[in-house]
Amino acid sequence: MKYIFVSDIHGNVEKFREVIRIFKEENADKLVFLGDTSSEYSKTSDEEIADILNSMKRDVHVIRGNCDTRRFEELLEFEMYGLDNLYVNGKFVTITHGHYYNMYSLPENCGDIFIQGHTHVPILQVIDGRIFSNPGSVSRPRGVDLRCYILIDEEKIYLKTLDGKVVKKLELS
Repeated sequence: MKYIFVSDIHGNVEKFREVIRIFKEENADKLVFLGDTSSEYSKTSDEEIADILNSMKRDVHVIRGNCDTRRFEELLEFEMYGLDNLYVNGKFVTITHGHYYNMYSLPENCGDIFIQGHTHVPILQVIDGRIFSNPGSVSRPRGVDLRCYILIDEEKIYLKTLDGKVVKKLELS
């Protein structure tokens, strides 16, 4: 199975639609939003994004970020999570936004792969045998001008730019 992870869209409908396009082009099975999907400044974008997410509810998983509004959560027809664990191709993956738990403050039951958002800075690295990843921000990157997503397939985890360029990849052995 293929999973795509994105974060920190902050209500940018244009970038959100680009993520949906990438999800389809990559022929991925699940699209995971790591928080700050909505915008506290735009009710219109919240409604548009929620409508699209609701139409894809079997294919998406949404984590609550520190900027996601209660109103946005109420528009969704499924539950948002603050922290969750997934099994992706036999790997135990912990996902969160990053404002409570992060690579410096891990949850008690943390997976082989830890994926967070929040910082807007893309990373993919191994520390003490655990893979740490952050796709950065699709709409407001920091540190580097890279708008990225994470892709996990059966063999590798990739950090890719929105135009499909592989920034970094790691084997999942």
